[in-house]
Amino acid sequence: MKAPAFAYVKPASLGEVFDLLERHGEGAKLLAGGQSLIPSLNMRLSSPELLIDITGISALAGIRVEGSVVRIGALATHAEIGQSPEIAMHVPLLAKAVPHIAHAAIRNRGTLGGSLALADPAAEYPACALAPLGARVTAMPFTPERILKALAKV
Repeated sequence: MKAPAFAYVKPASLGEVFDLLERHGEGAKLLAGGQSLIPSLNMRLSSPELLIDITGISALAGIRVEGSVVRIGALATHAEIGQSPEIAMHVPLLAKAVPHIAHAAIRNRGTLGGSLALADPAAEYPACALAPLGARVTAMPFTPERILKALAKV
């Protein structure tokens, strides 16, 4: 099948992304790795009016250690997480989960942000976030930023 028609934009800043999301609401979808979105478009399970490509937003990329906190950008791919010495040292559970994510092609394009946003209970990252990692997800554009703690009821 083919995806339905939609408009496409690649904003240069988070501010632009938030403005577009506010203006278009449910009619907009974010595109990063596209490993879940593109198949849903092609099967016509999703029909956005606007596709917002966030791959150029550098603030959402990278993996870095800041004191005792490991910050993983929403655009970090599964492969980057699996190959990161920082992740292997500080969050080995994530490094060990990566080989169980689909196959190499998916791991090269799929992103942490996409995996967490989709919240598939069978996916590796949501389960890791619920493990005793103390994971926190920053939800924006809230003022002040909303920090979501991953909590599981036992």
